Amino acid sequence: MHEALVDIRGAKLRLRRQGVGAPVLFLHGVQGMPNWSPALERLSQRFDVLAPDHPGFGGSDAPDWLDDVADLAFFYLDLLATYDLPEVHVVGESLGGWIALEMAIRSTARIKSLTLAAAAGIRVDGVARGDMFIATPVELGGLLFADAKAAAAWAAQWQETPALQEAYDRNRHAAAKYTWQPRLHNPKLARWLHRIDVPTQILWGEGDRLIPPAHAASLKQLLPHASLMMIPDCGHLISVERPDLFADAATQFIERLRP
Repeated sequence: MHEALVDIRGAKLRLRRQGVGAPVLFLHGVQGMPNWSPALERLSQRFDVLAPDHPGFGGSDAPDWLDDVADLAFFYLDLLATYDLPEVHVVGESLGGWIALEMAIRSTARIKSLTLAAAAGIRVDGVARGDMFIATPVELGGLLFADAKAAAAWAAQWQETPALQEAYDRNRHAAAKYTWQPRLHNPKLARWLHRIDVPTQILWGEGDRLIPPAHAASLKQLLPHASLMMIPDCGHLISVERPDLFADAATQFIERLRP
């Protein structure tokens, strides 16, 4: 795995990259990405996987000219242009799925497909959601995972080194900046989803308590040509709790799009 700080419009972005084949841009969720994960390892066996830390997360700069998720969408469209990447398969989880949606309503000129795993971005009236910003550590694990052991292992991973502990705190701060108000959604997003004209796959954990599965059904209605796969025994962080299933679902979807 190659890791570098790359310059995008004067901001340093920490970018991990591995694999060969069609380019896949993986956009992580609200908790950030502590390392090169098993899900990314599996994806990189078939694709050229690019996995950045979002601006303000992990090892990336936090430029003051990026205010919201719409700004992040333009930023990542600039990244695709900087690398002159055509026909990119964007795989976004949670916050990353929201960013992917915001990218695609603006331009799909360089986007070949979308895989949206428990994507934030829309709100379903009358459906209660979890609030990660006021949850205790134990409660947070319950919001993100269906399995308590998986939640404990994930939490322990972030405490392994002082650098990871610092990154976790940075990620929480950045997540709050982009998603605090309104919580994890853009009230205007739904009205523009009709502009998405690329093949789209929706993945959702049946045990997601942060953004409950009713949001999957609503997103499917807004994207009538999208496919929907519900993941049993899984919470919000599908790529962490069910890495093989996550990677295989994305791989099979992308490979079906080959000419």
